[in-house]
Amino acid sequence: MDYFKSIPWCAAILEKTGIVTFTPTCRLQEDANGYCPTQDQFFRKSLRNDDAIPNCVGFYQDPFSKTTSSPPSGSALRLLVNSSTLIFDLRPGINGFNGSAHGGLISALMDEAMGSMIFVNHEVYKDVEARKVTTPPNVMNLHGIAMFTASMNVRFQKPLATPHIVLVTATLNRIEGRKVFIDVTVKNENGVRFATCDGMWISVPKEKL
Repeated sequence: MDYFKSIPWCAAILEKTGIVTFTPTCRLQEDANGYCPTQDQFFRKSLRNDDAIPNCVGFYQDPFSKTTSSPPSGSALRLLVNSSTLIFDLRPGINGFNGSAHGGLISALMDEAMGSMIFVNHEVYKDVEARKVTTPPNVMNLHGIAMFTASMNVRFQKPLATPHIVLVTATLNRIEGRKVFIDVTVKNENGVRFATCDGMWISVPKEKL
């Protein structure tokens, strides 16, 4: 967090009213008892070095903040947090054949952004349940539900030169039964888009795992 807050344009985003910052799922560490909610090794260990992706932070708009816009009206299912963003500090160690960020790595960044948005919703939903806060009837019930990536349709738009700090934003598109459709963009502080993705996640009752 200190690293990104030392960069003016990042600090301007992270310090906005109503913004909640969080540690992305791929960087969660073990607690005193050795427990970690993720078994991620790729982002948490392999890429966590000064030549790859040394820094990463996530943020979203607090759904209960007075500064948050009212959700769209209608009965369509939605999530409590319909969009979240990961900021990645990309270094040359993640480059591919042409000297820019490897396409497979960019795809992994987008998958992480989707996973973090789902994780954030589980955490917010658990907090809402614990505080017995009434949620709108069209908010998806996440109690006892796990979700997994089912498909990703990735489109590369521009080479992503490194070093580069990018914003990877995952936004809910729609929910159809067990299918959760998510749109993802990879862009920089100037709004230049490097890649987009249409992702689909599948919800599964935890007792079936």
